Amino acid sequence: MPSLQALPPLDSPGISSPGSRRGPAFSAGFAALLLAACTAVGPDFEAPETPLPDAYREAAGAPATPEGGSEARPDWWALFDDPELTELVGRVRANNHEARAGLARLEQARALLGVARADRLPQLAFEPSWSRAQSSDAVEFLPGVTNGRTQSTTTVPVTLGWELDLFGRIRRATEAARADADAAAADLDALLLLLSTEAAESYLGIRALDREVEVVLRGVETRREGADLVRRRFELGATSELDVAQAEAQLAQAEADLAALERARAAAVHALAVLVGETASTFELEPAPLAGEPPVVPPGLPSELLRARPDVRRAERVLAAENARVGVATAAFYPSLSLTGNAGWQATDASDLFAPDARIWGIGPSVYLPLFQGGRNQANLARAKARYEEVVEAYQQSVLVALADVETALASRTLLEREAEAQQRAVDAAQRARELSTVRYDAGTVDYLTVLDAERTALDAERAAARLQGARFTNTVALLRALGGRW
Repeated sequence: MPSLQALPPLDSPGISSPGSRRGPAFSAGFAALLLAACTAVGPDFEAPETPLPDAYREAAGAPATPEGGSEARPDWWALFDDPELTELVGRVRANNHEARAGLARLEQARALLGVARADRLPQLAFEPSWSRAQSSDAVEFLPGVTNGRTQSTTTVPVTLGWELDLFGRIRRATEAARADADAAAADLDALLLLLSTEAAESYLGIRALDREVEVVLRGVETRREGADLVRRRFELGATSELDVAQAEAQLAQAEADLAALERARAAAVHALAVLVGETASTFELEPAPLAGEPPVVPPGLPSELLRARPDVRRAERVLAAENARVGVATAAFYPSLSLTGNAGWQATDASDLFAPDARIWGIGPSVYLPLFQGGRNQANLARAKARYEEVVEAYQQSVLVALADVETALASRTLLEREAEAQQRAVDAAQRARELSTVRYDAGTVDYLTVLDAERTALDAERAAARLQGARFTNTVALLRALGGRW
């Protein structure tokens, strides 16, 4: 990293010292400074090497890419072929207030990029002024100057200021601002992906609740019919009052379960309304039980993940910005050259303001060379380097998290499929047991408690199957989010 000792001293052939004669040495030094303007000090950015596996371990046996190898698409919600879900995601992306705040942050970052770019251009300003003053009688001025004179002065100048970016300080600052804007864009993408997938998970969770409500409603009707049947048998003296009490208890429990599910659904709908950017009082979602199987998402290859995940892209752009700021801190060790000038008119009488002899102008280049800063520049450079190293670790961490997210979602998909298959066998067996217990109860070979236990087991199995179906759909959304929202 360049240091103050690496710069040419004032009495070197490249730079004229005070009182020295202007000559070939000065011209050569000035030419060297101008040539240096073609380069920018500090390191050029290169993304760190990240070791990646050739394939996802948990994707064994699953296709890595879609059939035909089509290019990845960002409209992941289209996989579910659900017009209502598509409409909800569109409303979230357009109306969610967090998303709008993220868009405002992106506009701020782009505006700061415009500010950084402006520093590379000459700055012109129009600065007219008027003043009136009286000189002192007690001060002796030059011969011929009248003491105690009161006069007005009108000045109409145009001023110029321009810092020549000799060693790339402004270019590195612009590079950092551009990377910050890119990071803000990736941050917005990550926020939109998070909000839209949260909305999809909420929507699919509500649909799973609708299916569970449907199951419990059937159970309530079945238990109500059973309680009525037992009550009539009791009135005929064919059964005991205990069977009636047990049947009514089962019915009341099913009705309580139904109310709990409806309460959970109402809370989920209200949460979805917030994501959509609407008031909970006006947002509605008609019941529609979840049906079918979740779509199959090819995971692709780990090498594609770094480009697809917006949080990883953001981490990489933040890293690029901090790398550029190392260049800004490095440029502080080098001289800077600024040009200032002005041109205009000045007169004591406003009527003479634009007369030929009222014209004024001036131009003056200035060079700033840091000689002693009390260690400020070294400290700033050390901080910039340490910040860069911190962000390198954050980038590597984001890559590891991204890979873990995909592997976890893939493992969950496999295990949920296995669990759903086993649960369906449990549902089939429980339904068969319920049918057999009813037949045997009618034949008088078992008591009513056996029937109630079989009904409870069957209902619990069907509810568990409904929850598993919802978990498989929401896991598909989680996998799509882990893959960066592309399929």
